[in-house]
Amino acid sequence: MDVTLKKLEADYRSAFDACALQPGVEPTVRGIVGRMVQLRSHYETVEKATGVPWWFVGILHYSEWNFREPGQFEREVTNVLIAKKYHQAKTRTLGAFLWGFDLWHGFRGGVGKQSTWVWSGTTVLSEPTVRVGAAAVVLYLQQQQLIDIGNQKAVELLVLTDTLFKLRPEQSARLSEQDKIRVAAGTTLELLRDNLDKHDHVKIRIPDGVLIGQHDRRDWYVYAQHIWLRGTEPNNHPKDPPVEPETKIAERDRGRAIEVPKLGTVYLGDPIIPKGNFSWAEATKNGDRIPVDGTIVDGIVKIAKVMEEVRELLGNRPITVTSWYRDPVTNGRVGGSSKSRHMSGDAVDFFVNGISPWDVNRQLEPWWGNRGGLASAATFTHIDARGYGARWEY
Repeated sequence: MDVTLKKLEADYRSAFDACALQPGVEPTVRGIVGRMVQLRSHYETVEKATGVPWWFVGILHYSEWNFREPGQFEREVTNVLIAKKYHQAKTRTLGAFLWGFDLWHGFRGGVGKQSTWVWSGTTVLSEPTVRVGAAAVVLYLQQQQLIDIGNQKAVELLVLTDTLFKLRPEQSARLSEQDKIRVAAGTTLELLRDNLDKHDHVKIRIPDGVLIGQHDRRDWYVYAQHIWLRGTEPNNHPKDPPVEPETKIAERDRGRAIEVPKLGTVYLGDPIIPKGNFSWAEATKNGDRIPVDGTIVDGIVKIAKVMEEVRELLGNRPITVTSWYRDPVTNGRVGGSSKSRHMSGDAVDFFVNGISPWDVNRQLEPWWGNRGGLASAATFTHIDARGYGARWEY
């Protein structure tokens, strides 16, 4: 039987996303978590030495030592974690940690959704259990906001090359050793938040305790070209049908005038880029979605230049824009992601006459690379100019 992380990670994560505590288990779990919190300083000492989260260490203390002799446990578990190379693990997602509990026990309690070590006390197992498994403790810790392990179907951050996570977006030589962490290529983390910052850095938020030297710090900066994002929020299912532009670029009448920040008066029939193929009518849904500040206008102009390149790459075929700028209220109404780039103006959903969205995605992939996001749904392709690579499917 294949018990590798590559085979089982998604199974552990999906089972956790669907699980709940079994009836009557909560008081026991509450007591376990209370004791873990009391002994947290011991577990954090292990975390600093190994990069294994304090809560993972605490669950081992409960399940193997029944919370006895915390000082001796601290010393011994550090040595064993290092001997078993847990400190070198590159995939540090929730699914990987749950799999790691079973790996620790040699899969003696079962594999995947059948594991009693992991799932006892949760609804993943159909029969009531006496002992409480790791997932029940993790679930309660999350519910009590004692740990932050990401939402269902979390976005993952993949480190493309050996790099530094830094407390400030500065050259590493200006930072002390305490203000930066070396992160190896291939490391995979769950991502809680991301946003392009100054000096080509991305500000990221990651769960606590997943890297050696993190020391309860969750917000870091990393060079944009050193990371790649995979996945999207579970509720990211936009339905924003196209609207026929009331005035087209080729028409003599430029159409209605609208006022946009930074540029002043523009006309719906005007191309966003001089002599371009995409209009303000398309970017603003015929003037119904007016940008609220100049940074959004900058985003619209930036992605309009990209769309001109897209059109050329695809043989100058006609492109229909389904969604461009969305204000936050509109974005929520149409089912967009809570962090949608459409709210920044630098994202476009579109389809191309005669080419399926999947083929559009395939043709654009090698060209667009790590300059921004690229995704496909059954009826449209998404592209955005966030400044670092991101890929997902709707």
